Amino acid sequence: MKLSQSPREKLLSNPPSELNTEELLAVLLDASNKKQNINSLSKELVDYLRSNLTAKLKVEDLLNFKGLEESEALQIISALELGKRFRFNREKLKIHKAGLGEFVCGDCMHGMKTLADDSVVLAFTSPPYHNAINYGDHIKKLEGDIHYWERTEQSYDYYKTFLVDRFKEMYRVIKPGGHNVVNISPVAWEGKRVALPFHFVCWMEEIGWQFKEDIIWEKGIVKDKRSGVLMQHPYPGYYYPSLAIEYVLVFQKSAGKKTENNIYHNRSAKEKKANEIDMEGYQEQSKNIWNIRPVAPSENIHPCPFPEELAHRVIKYYSYKNDTVLDIFSGSGVTNLVAEKLKRKHIGMETEKHYIEYGVKKIKNLKTTTRK
Repeated sequence: MKLSQSPREKLLSNPPSELNTEELLAVLLDASNKKQNINSLSKELVDYLRSNLTAKLKVEDLLNFKGLEESEALQIISALELGKRFRFNREKLKIHKAGLGEFVCGDCMHGMKTLADDSVVLAFTSPPYHNAINYGDHIKKLEGDIHYWERTEQSYDYYKTFLVDRFKEMYRVIKPGGHNVVNISPVAWEGKRVALPFHFVCWMEEIGWQFKEDIIWEKGIVKDKRSGVLMQHPYPGYYYPSLAIEYVLVFQKSAGKKTENNIYHNRSAKEKKANEIDMEGYQEQSKNIWNIRPVAPSENIHPCPFPEELAHRVIKYYSYKNDTVLDIFSGSGVTNLVAEKLKRKHIGMETEKHYIEYGVKKIKNLKTTTRK
């Protein structure tokens, strides 16, 4: 007896034109059961969405429907936009092979939908900085098309939806017991510092991720001049410490059984022996404060890569050789490069082709390493 396909599976195996409207809506609204999608929305709203699948809808267009809150409308708009890009651009996703892994050129939301459920042991990434860097213009500057780039504004609610949508899809592809490790820091918004890492933990727990560890990445080198304010005004109330740390937050996808809520329950003694960790330098790493020098601008074309040593520790502690490591915002490919060195399979997802070409070249030029 042939099992019926979910809307997602049908979309991956058939042209979008072969799916009926309700199945498309199910995919767009990010659920595998179309009845759940249709029944969770009013008939009037479903009919409206059905008639406007290809239109450029706005949040205010949906607020006319009774009982729909602004946050729900924002999520629907975001899902529709992502879904439309996925449906019509999936064939445009470019795969670039690199050593034991690959880079996917395109939105990670599209890329992850091509991955099987429970197929990745570890994800390690650093989300794009909210409002801080215009990555498209940075590429134009690298290519000599412009002399400088300017920031682009986006709302914090949009940024939240952007992240939640993607880490929700990531939850599907991570193996039970596997981990999602995120390098993140507070952001500036409307002249204030916003506690993004602490908000982020709540967002991840709402998805289903279990918070496991908080690690402080102490960079040592500071570039801002905040601490200088007190030197100019040596009075109480003028203290603004320089920003010298970022967070490395560790989340886990819980397994059904307690004995399986880890990445080692099904490893053979031979496999464990082959992955035994060199304990040299562990005393310093045993604390949840890691002092690692940041990457200098001359060392990488990306404006804000994390250092190889940071990726090395995460991959070493949270995966085994031949496991798959995923980076959904891979940038210049540091995660891929280190995973390659550590004999892990790897998938990097990035929208900017320039960064991918740089990452592929780094792996191709990689010399054999014996480092554990």
